[in-house]
Amino acid sequence: MFPSSSSSLVDKRAPGLLGRRAQQIVQQPLDGPEVRAALEALASCYNNSSGDPDQMGSLARHRDVRGDMQARGAQMDAEFVQALGAVEAAFTGLERSVDSLDSQCSALRTQVNAALRTTAAAAEQAAALAEERNELGLRLDMASAFLTRFAMADQDSERLSSSVIDAAYFEALDRVAETRAECQKLLGVGTQTAALELMRELAAQEDAAYAALLKWVLGRARDLATDDDSPVDPMLRQALRRLQAHPALLDAAAAEIARARREAVGRAFVAALVRGGAGGTPRPIDAHAGDAPRYVGDMLAWAHQACAEEAELLDGLQPVSDGTAVDRGLLAVALEAVARPLELRVAQTVAETRAPAGLFRIDGLLAFYAALFAAVRLPADSAFMATVQGLCSSAHSRLLSALDALLMDAVASAFDRVPPTLDSPQPLAALLAVVDDILRLSEDSIDQAESTTSIANHIARMLDRLSTEAHAAADDDVALRPYERTIFELNVVAPLLTLAAPYASLARWHTSQETSHTHLVDTLCRQLAELIKEKSHLPFNSGEEIRVESLSDCLARFNHSLKSASDLDVARLVARLADHSLARSVAHTVTQVFVDDYAKLYSRICGLDQESLPQGIQSLLLEPETVATLL
Repeated sequence: MFPSSSSSLVDKRAPGLLGRRAQQIVQQPLDGPEVRAALEALASCYNNSSGDPDQMGSLARHRDVRGDMQARGAQMDAEFVQALGAVEAAFTGLERSVDSLDSQCSALRTQVNAALRTTAAAAEQAAALAEERNELGLRLDMASAFLTRFAMADQDSERLSSSVIDAAYFEALDRVAETRAECQKLLGVGTQTAALELMRELAAQEDAAYAALLKWVLGRARDLATDDDSPVDPMLRQALRRLQAHPALLDAAAAEIARARREAVGRAFVAALVRGGAGGTPRPIDAHAGDAPRYVGDMLAWAHQACAEEAELLDGLQPVSDGTAVDRGLLAVALEAVARPLELRVAQTVAETRAPAGLFRIDGLLAFYAALFAAVRLPADSAFMATVQGLCSSAHSRLLSALDALLMDAVASAFDRVPPTLDSPQPLAALLAVVDDILRLSEDSIDQAESTTSIANHIARMLDRLSTEAHAAADDDVALRPYERTIFELNVVAPLLTLAAPYASLARWHTSQETSHTHLVDTLCRQLAELIKEKSHLPFNSGEEIRVESLSDCLARFNHSLKSASDLDVARLVARLADHSLARSVAHTVTQVFVDDYAKLYSRICGLDQESLPQGIQSLLLEPETVATLL
């Protein structure tokens, strides 16, 4: 029974591996060879069929042995049970350990499963990485070939990092530009990391090379501030051409060149003014300050020559791709140093010049050179062009003011009263002489600028003013007869027309004034005809009836006037006209008008009743042809 109870106990308490081992021990069968041999030996002790006492003694012994064995078995069972209790306790602890190990094994199993899954992903990634490694190897080979072809050579890098600018420097710069262009083509095909990185490196090296080139150009530009006429370094021209690819750098270089040339041109202009040329030839420009037009012309001529030379220099240094001239703002900067001394001297010369003809020459020179400078396309807002335009304006205003002053003086002295001879006043002749000089200079000028047209218009207004003042002076002189006033106006207008006739700039004014002159001539003829008819005492009024009783007296007085040639002498009346041909024309016209009117009167008298006329009237009545001859 013990083995079964022990076996059940072991089965209950030892579900694990150790429990199963203990169960195998406890459940070991008792019919094994060793156990069977032991049982047979014991059985021989109990087999006494002969009845021998010795055998009986042996039986007792066997009984004792069996008792001992039973006692011993009981003791062993107790010991076994006791030991089994310890084993049970050990098994309990072992069970707890086994449970803990089982939990740990479950956790490890979970981790192992997760590791297996991770390992599978890592295997897949390892395969992808291997494939990528192969691809990267190919790319590495391509990149090596790319760098071999496109990377900048060490000698080019050393050349661009040096401070020596020569043909080799520009060749290296060209190779860098070509490499960048090739890389740019690769970038156009797709994303090329190597090309992009190389582009960045080349761009950095190229920028550093251009910065060094700019520094060199700025240093060489300072050499242009000297007055030396040596030719420009060809390397400087080539460097400026290369800087065209970088407008900001080119602008900085151009500004420095213009500043240097401004200093040089300013010093050269001052030297030309006060020292002249080498050895005194040509003479200093200031030496001609006494001749105002020449002084101004020499300064402007020097400035124009300097402008042409500077334009040629800058064009050679910095041509643009389309072949046109460089930005004229640089040329304007180079001429800035000339503006101030030119303005001071020209303004002083204009202020000190009194003669209108001299002012006109200066005004014409300024207008002519202003047009030349504008043709070079100098900016209108530059200091030099602003100075020239300002001098043009001030000289022109000064000329107009001088003419207006002469006009006011002439008007005040010439038309304060009408001379008895009705001649044109002498101050008027002096003014017209000045105007004639100006017009002649204007017509002879090769430059028909806007200022010349302005002067002609101003002179036309002056002539209109003189004609108006003559008319006002004649009207204000109440002592003059109407025909005398007209003669005075004609004597004033005649020299005005004579002055304007040769000049095309006054052709329009001359045409309009001829109309006024014709009107004055017609007015004079009408006035003289009325005067002659009035002095003839004849009844010319066709609206009145001829009084027969006074007709003889009228005819007698008329015949006396004809014979005395006093009151009816038309030639004497027009003798004060300055234009003698006009006087003869007016006398002839007046005579013809009077004869025509007399012929009409003669017809009226002849048409009267002859019996009613006084006796002897026919001897007093002259034929119209006779009257014409006597007049």
